Amino acid sequence: MFAIALGMSPIEKITVAISASIFIIAFTWVSIKGDLRKLANELIEDNENNQDN
Repeated sequence: MFAIALGMSPIEKITVAISASIFIIAFTWVSIKGDLRKLANELIEDNENNQDN
């Protein structure tokens, strides 16, 4: 939307769209990876606690 508002050429619009997509995908991937690591650590702790009892 910003590309259209700024009057960019088609190549610039494509570049902006690709850059934005890469940023969103990377941010989402890092967020998911952090959540999965947190869940894995919780499962490991639960498993260790169960073995101690």
